Amino acid sequence: MKNGIPPYAAGPQTPGDDPGLFGRVNNYFLLIYACACFMMASSLSGLLYLGGNIVLSVIIPGAVGYILPLLVLTGRYGFSFPREFRLHAPDAPTTALVLLATAGTIYPVDTLAWLAERWRPPSTEYIRILLSFKPEGTLHFAALAAGIVVVTPLGEELLFRGLVQSVFHRNMPVSAALILSGAVFGAAHAALFLMPALTVLGIMLGFVFYRTGNLAYPLMIHAGFNFVSLLRLQSVTEESLRTGAGTGPDWRWLAASALVVAWALAELVRRTRHAAPSG
Repeated sequence: MKNGIPPYAAGPQTPGDDPGLFGRVNNYFLLIYACACFMMASSLSGLLYLGGNIVLSVIIPGAVGYILPLLVLTGRYGFSFPREFRLHAPDAPTTALVLLATAGTIYPVDTLAWLAERWRPPSTEYIRILLSFKPEGTLHFAALAAGIVVVTPLGEELLFRGLVQSVFHRNMPVSAALILSGAVFGAAHAALFLMPALTVLGIMLGFVFYRTGNLAYPLMIHAGFNFVSLLRLQSVTEESLRTGAGTGPDWRWLAASALVVAWALAELVRRTRHAAPSG
């Protein structure tokens, strides 16, 4: 890594290399483009939800608001979509570490959300929206999973890590790029009491992307986290959601989960120390 910038975001490594999307296109334009994608996805989600199309509201926005515009962007300049957004086939050892980190991350993130909820409880409108996404039957669960576990994580990782974070890495120190991209990810979900937890999750996703240079790994974490959230939503009762019933975190489980995450990320750093991520 040169000056803390990973090769996948640093532009050409030799004078003859193609500078790629981030070296050829103005980075301010790319951030404006990202904002436009987010606004389009949010608008589509709201319109479809208000129209009663609950399942489509978690599929269409990610596909049309995020994935399609980014495909158009890379196609406009004749770039390879997987290469520009560092979406490569994962390897087994790194995948195992990432899945372990995913399992360990869920409890700490939930604890942060629980603590924030004590300070600022979710609104009744938020709970009503959440209940509208509660799966009812196998087919409904599968349809929601297609959007929440597949399309949405892919679209959001392409935008927040593949585009926004890559721009930040080119223009600021690594720590600032990770924190700022994580904060943008947390704020984009528009639920104040969830922002601290989602910001921490976003920073972790960004760190994994930074170390591996492969968007497949943060995508795995994001998809796994969303899948567990969907399973929980299916099993939780309406009463417990409305009343906030439930016990607080078990600090022993929290400590154990934090140790698992720390070990998995330390191993990830060790594996990537001598093999910098490449585009």
